[in-house]
Amino acid sequence: MRLSFSRPRIILMIGDDGIVVVPWETSHAQPFFVSAEDHGAAQDVLDFVARNPQARVTLFADNLAQDYRSDELPRLSIFDRAKLIRRRLKQVFPSALLTAHLNFKHSRDRVLMIGLHESNPVFLWADKLRNRLPDIALLPVEGARLAARLMPEAANGWAMLVCRQKSGGFRQIVTYKKDLVFTRLTPLSPADASDDDAEMIARDIQASLDYLTRQGLRDPLDLSVLLLMPDNLHSAVAFENLSLKSVRSLSPAAAAKHLSLPFTPEDDACDADIVFAAHLLLAMRPCLTLMLPEARQILRENTVRKFGLRAACAALLLVVLSGMWQAGSLISTLYRAETEAATLAKTRNALAEMQASAAPTTEPLGRMRQALERKRIYAQETPTPWAGLNELTGGALQDSQIVKLDWKKDGDAAPEVLTVTLRMTGSGNADDRAETVAAFTHAAQNIARAMPDYKVTDTKPPYPALPQEAVQTAEKTVATEPVGEISLQRKTP
Repeated sequence: MRLSFSRPRIILMIGDDGIVVVPWETSHAQPFFVSAEDHGAAQDVLDFVARNPQARVTLFADNLAQDYRSDELPRLSIFDRAKLIRRRLKQVFPSALLTAHLNFKHSRDRVLMIGLHESNPVFLWADKLRNRLPDIALLPVEGARLAARLMPEAANGWAMLVCRQKSGGFRQIVTYKKDLVFTRLTPLSPADASDDDAEMIARDIQASLDYLTRQGLRDPLDLSVLLLMPDNLHSAVAFENLSLKSVRSLSPAAAAKHLSLPFTPEDDACDADIVFAAHLLLAMRPCLTLMLPEARQILRENTVRKFGLRAACAALLLVVLSGMWQAGSLISTLYRAETEAATLAKTRNALAEMQASAAPTTEPLGRMRQALERKRIYAQETPTPWAGLNELTGGALQDSQIVKLDWKKDGDAAPEVLTVTLRMTGSGNADDRAETVAAFTHAAQNIARAMPDYKVTDTKPPYPALPQEAVQTAEKTVATEPVGEISLQRKTP
């Protein structure tokens, strides 16, 4: 699929000798030439442009009133480099009406400066077509892109494209690694190609070689030349004296067929105007697009007005769609809440029906539950010994065993009394009364420390002292383990 401009485009190839008008491919119109001396025919060009108001107009400059100069720049930042280039353009082309520059792809240190002088006929046509806001393209710049497609060797070295334009004359376009380095226009338009023309082209090439040596061409044998002219021109004797890498010719018709251009010159045509203009039509945009400052300002305002309105409409549409989306979400939420409320009401009704049907069974049980609850709330609390038992369990030693427990509490005012009978199981020698009594006393003291709220009293020791008998000196043998009794009385009821 061919790439083309988004809008139809009319190319006006403007030279010093005339204008070649090339319309877009689907316009059903053929390219035509208008001489610069035929002022009435110039009106035909304006009428043709006026009949196609939907097409953009590109002024394709191929004349003498444009200068190209290569300059070397120091390594700077992006902003400083742009400022330096603007200053250099004013210094190099002080009287130029329009200036521009191209950065070299093969070298960041060099830049190609371009200046279009006020005498350039492009500005005259730009004024005539100012209501169409035409842009300006330069044939040498676009020709460098064409040379790269016709000459594969141009990608890695020096290449020269020589062509004849009906609107201007002979044009030389020299590139190095696809970058435009030098261009030259010889304002001659011979009727037919001949040996004299070949000699003149050879002299122009020889004159250009002297300048190209200052641009970095070390040896002419590094330069390849393509003559965009009749196929047999390269065999002329005049080119044999040039020490070049190669010289070959290609007719404009063959070049158009090779590039699959929308317009093809006649087979015997020597002029390449249509080839350059048709090649520009196939491009997405020119390599370097220029416009007069006032035309560019108007174009910016129109673009802002056009796309600003579109952006506002798009934003309004987005707001409306967002509102509709939010409204849809709100409606969905309300519907879901309404559905849940209906389901909840339905469940409540079903529960009420179930409760009504089970009322004969559940009502007596409910009254009984209420009575038990009231009894639990208002009934008097019955005292229990659990708090004292828990403390007693913590205070009892491992070498004692509780064999009897008596808990007593007579009324709310009476203190709580625990009577505990202990059997001493781990007191060592059970026959030694002193040791047993000491173990019993130690157990009672440990219980007293564990139960500070109770008053501990030894009511019955394991071996109570009898009259005329000392415990320390008694020597009795007992068959059972000694048992003692203590009394625990709560200090505060």
